[in-house]
Amino acid sequence: MQNSDLKERSLPTDQRVLLVDDTRNLKSTVIARSYWEGMKALRYMGPWDVLLLDHDLASYCEDGIEKTGYHLISWLEENQEMHPEWMPKEIVLVTDNPVGRERMKVVIDKINQRRR
Repeated sequence: MQNSDLKERSLPTDQRVLLVDDTRNLKSTVIARSYWEGMKALRYMGPWDVLLLDHDLASYCEDGIEKTGYHLISWLEENQEMHPEWMPKEIVLVTDNPVGRERMKVVIDKINQRRR
């Protein structure tokens, strides 16, 4: 699994691509517009070749706490050993949030270390 910038690559048409982003319309097989839709797609619609992941998903719990792409990638990392079928082969960050991107990269690095 690699973490790369979408601008640096084009996606083959034969790959299953999940985009989790509240606003962007990038080339993908399925678009999930919230944290919860993304989690559902990862659990029930996979396997995925590529996950295109935004940080700021405009998803809020009833108590007002925001659920972000960081929370989604952390959830994947927590479930990596028990549910490897949920893990996409590649994760591409599409966020413009520099702080969120760095936090998400740390989790992706942990995922990659476990896969080796």
